[in-house]
Formats: sequence, structure tokens, C-alpha cells
Amino acid sequence: MKTLIVHKSISLNTMETTTLSLTEENKRKLGYIQQKTNQDLQSAIASAIDAYFQQLQKQKDPLARLKQSPLIASFQGESGLSENSEEIFRDLIGKGQ
Repeated sequence: MKTLIVHKSISLNTMETTTLSLTEENKRKLGYIQQKTNQDLQSAIASAIDAYFQQLQKQKDPLARLKQSPLIASFQGESGLSENSEEIFRDLIGKGQ
């Protein structure tokens, strides 16, 4: 494992030093991110943290997540569609033969 020293901003005038241990794979991924985004190490890590933070913030509201899900839909159909779905399916298949 390689040791990487990262500086993170605490306020406008001070910095705190944080030491991270990265696997070779994570070091390679970080280098790839830096290359693709043309960011220095500190900016690449800060951007990754911000992106992950925003992703987690969006997950706070389970209802909002469900509303954004492509699996949620509404439609019109026969009453009892859910309870009778197997029978309805068999009827539809039988009509096709």
C-alpha cells in the first residue's frame, strides 16, 4: 500500500494534512481521474468527495428515490389485475394460439 498525503481545506486561511493509504488499484484509478479531468491531486479528490456527497444527499428521501425510479409507473387495467395476473396471462396466451 502506498501512502498519500492529501491537504483538505478547513477554512479560508488554514489547511489540515490528512494521510491516506491507497491500494495500487485505487492509486491507478486516482491517476486516471486526474488524467481525464486535468485536475491536480487535491482537486480530483475534492471533486470525488463532492460528487459522492451529492449522491448520498439525494438518497435521503426514499419517496423521492422511488419517484425517480424507472420501475415506478401507473396505468389503467382491469380491477384485480394484481390478484388475477396469472389467470389473465394464461388467458392472453391461450388466445394467441
